[in-house]
Amino acid sequence: MEESEITERRRSMKRTVVRLFSGILFLLLVTIGFCVPCFTVAGDHPDSPGIEIHTSTVDGYGFRFELYDFPDRNTQHLMVSVTDPNGKVVLNGKVGFLVKGPDGAKQKAMTMGMKGAYGADMDFSQKGLYSIKTKAVVGDKKLFDQFDYEVK
Repeated sequence: MEESEITERRRSMKRTVVRLFSGILFLLLVTIGFCVPCFTVAGDHPDSPGIEIHTSTVDGYGFRFELYDFPDRNTQHLMVSVTDPNGKVVLNGKVGFLVKGPDGAKQKAMTMGMKGAYGADMDFSQKGLYSIKTKAVVGDKKLFDQFDYEVK
């Protein structure tokens, strides 16, 4: 092979590597662009605090429930803060809600951890009594709480 052929192959390989790297970078930026709105919506809460609707203690763990209203999204957000028996906020748990509305319709949701609590969008638009069941799994411990909340 001649010197000019070797030089041309090196240039061709460099162009291929640059194109490949540019393509990967472009895909990465597009992926990040699609993911960022998901993260900002999940942690997006009104500046005003939610309405505290229930507090309880289950096996030494504290539960504090708040309801946030999002009129622009036409939904409410049910949040629960969980503290361990020592009063430390539980950040590594899993929490699910089962809400039965005044009409008997059931809503089920697994929560997302955010701002030191766990929350999910729920529909509390009808007036009447809601039955709210919560299951929290903290390590190997399963905790259950249930209460009624009335929307007036």
